[in-house]
Amino acid sequence: MKKVIMAVALAAGAGATMAEPMVRPGLWEIRVVRQTLNGQDVTALMPVAVQLLGNLSPQQRQQVEATFGKPVANVNTTQRICVSPEMAAGDKPLMPANVKCEPTTLNRAGDRATFEFNCKDQGRTMVGKGVSTLASESVATRIDMVMNDARGRYVMQNDSQARFIDTNCGGLKPADQVVREAQAAQKK
Repeated sequence: MKKVIMAVALAAGAGATMAEPMVRPGLWEIRVVRQTLNGQDVTALMPVAVQLLGNLSPQQRQQVEATFGKPVANVNTTQRICVSPEMAAGDKPLMPANVKCEPTTLNRAGDRATFEFNCKDQGRTMVGKGVSTLASESVATRIDMVMNDARGRYVMQNDSQARFIDTNCGGLKPADQVVREAQAAQKK
């Protein structure tokens, strides 16, 4: 779920229907500023979750993974991604390889991009819309989303800030390359 939110947030800024991309290719940092779940602010719980997950013994971690049916990833409010020149010039959001999304609408006027999405990921559906305010070295995004899974229906809001770090991504692969490699591995 977090992968979807982060991908849509930066993709809305990177996706452009104009000749001049609104964001720069290179290393970007995306930070969750605020996240609400069913009207309750859960932003402050993220650092606690990181600490709790880090303190689990291997056996406890296996128990948690068995309960949720998937590996437990560390929860983090900040993520770095590498934006390739193709991503910066593209007109389609980049989504994780295991997430299936209906064609996302993306419209841009001036420094604002609006978008809608409808995705399926591991038995969950996510339907939402958002708006990004764009500059060449920053993107502020607000996403409103409804998620349904076997446990129920959840209404989420996510506010994030992305900022350009450097033209050099260091050892980090461009996100579009990572997605292509994951898709190729799934086909094997």
